[in-house]
Amino acid sequence: MKNLVLFPIWLFSICISYSQKHDYVWLLGYYGQNYSPNLGGFKIDFNYEPLQIKEIDTNFSFQSTVAGVSDKLGQLLLYTNGITVINNYFNIIENGDSLNPDGISLDYYKFGLNVNQGAIILPHPSNDSLFFIFHMPIDWNIQINSHIPKLYFSLVNVYKSEGNPAIIDKNHLLIEDTLIWGKLTATRHANGSDWWVITGERDTFTNVIYKLLLTSNGIENIERVEVSPSIFYDAPSIGNAIFTPDGTKYIRHDIRFDPWNVIDIYDFDRCSGEFYFKEHIELSDTSFLYGGSAVSPDSRYLYASTNNRVFQFDLTAPNIEATKTKVAEFDGYVAFWFPSYFGTPQLGPNGKIYIASAVGDTVMHVINSPNQPGLASHLAQHSINLPNLNDKSIPNFPNYRLGPLDGSPCDTLGLDNHPKAGFTYFAEELAVTFSDNSYYRPEEWEWDFGDGSGSTERNPITAYDAPGEYYVCLTVRNEIDEDTYCRYIQVDTMMVVGVLEPGKTGKVAVFPNPASGQFNLQFDLPGTDKVAFSLHDVAGRKVKAWDLPGGKGYFTLPLFGVAEGMYFWRVALGGRFLGSGKLIVSK
Repeated sequence: MKNLVLFPIWLFSICISYSQKHDYVWLLGYYGQNYSPNLGGFKIDFNYEPLQIKEIDTNFSFQSTVAGVSDKLGQLLLYTNGITVINNYFNIIENGDSLNPDGISLDYYKFGLNVNQGAIILPHPSNDSLFFIFHMPIDWNIQINSHIPKLYFSLVNVYKSEGNPAIIDKNHLLIEDTLIWGKLTATRHANGSDWWVITGERDTFTNVIYKLLLTSNGIENIERVEVSPSIFYDAPSIGNAIFTPDGTKYIRHDIRFDPWNVIDIYDFDRCSGEFYFKEHIELSDTSFLYGGSAVSPDSRYLYASTNNRVFQFDLTAPNIEATKTKVAEFDGYVAFWFPSYFGTPQLGPNGKIYIASAVGDTVMHVINSPNQPGLASHLAQHSINLPNLNDKSIPNFPNYRLGPLDGSPCDTLGLDNHPKAGFTYFAEELAVTFSDNSYYRPEEWEWDFGDGSGSTERNPITAYDAPGEYYVCLTVRNEIDEDTYCRYIQVDTMMVVGVLEPGKTGKVAVFPNPASGQFNLQFDLPGTDKVAFSLHDVAGRKVKAWDLPGGKGYFTLPLFGVAEGMYFWRVALGGRFLGSGKLIVSK
């Protein structure tokens, strides 16, 4: 099947923009029925370091379908829950209601579609004003007891109506077939400008993938292709589908009742759009609720969430399944009403992987150093506290910062990969793990750790001699260009705050200090008693309090509603006071 949907009136020059921050703002939140606390929206903003989590005033709800886009500088433009489309003021845009007008989709009008990866938003390859929303309905045929979803696109001009967004072509039908639920994903074409968009056909005796190409001329080459392995499962699946950040592998994670977790890995040719089957993995682990996969920024490590566990696989190994390593076991934590199981993961623009809870919840999990093997990846359970309820949701983004495949037959537009440097870090006492988050094909890495030492490794680990603030720089280069990124990092030793009994001490660190919007709490305490951590004003009045699981933990705690000024923190273990300190809150 080959189709062509042309838009010949929009012919603009094509270029790479080096500030591709289309995924820098995440909107989430829920206004469901029968919930009394924690209702409302919130925004996770990666334009700030550390990232900023803020409550927002909106009655817009997200379930599993979440797709959004910001402009190249990271300013919010659009978001959709699969039914309506909102702007940066959280209002429905012109012609932005009633997406997916099929079956039972509009029954979800108030709360959003409950389909993981049910939509994805891509920029027009050559016009900064235009964005394509690819989206799927929930449609059910009672006679054959089967869903028959379609694939649509809607085209948005973000500056159409006096500078406000408007949908100018809505619910344009592309594919009508027994498609899988959601699992819409995309990656850059090898020319560095166009987009491959991928979904699949549901539970046939052959394994079928649908692909199309979004170009400057419109949507081209809609094809149905059969791929290996040809395994039939007599049940629909949830889960997700992703590309590695470098676009060289396509990974589909299917969750059913039997077998529970199935992962199929394909090599992908960004030039031709061909799939080459690589490995089939059946995880002997259950997933009663949402789960899925994500890949590290360097495209090496696959992380698979199965509710109770998170596994890591090395995608560079000859036998990927043989590298299976458990990096987390769910610790039983309950933040809201139900256990905060591992749900669907998504790679963030800061190089960390965020995992939504598999239930409606007020926390997320985070993999702080996903480029590192095994437990060095530093998965911190329920360490991201949210101001409102998140209903299993995580946004669906491609890698917007993937350039051309230099030297390939499809490298025809004269675009070059000028590398852009970036990194994140994770500090554990004086040991610091650095994670490269550079893009546009860096080939060499040169680190200055700010203490007179350095490294040429891509993801180095170093130990500082003393706590303090260090100015760290990373320079990356390839044969075309080089770039340097520098930032201050904070290295703290854990301070002893109390003695429980002879020979046993507890350690707590609160940083950064001053803090703005949120702060980090790290502790290593004996036993499993709950940790009570609280903030008090100078008059001794309690202004914030958290009950946290005991033992060893790392949490990012919000400062919503806390005014600028000086506060005292107190920590207690099992009702026994351990110690206190000062925290300065700034704007």
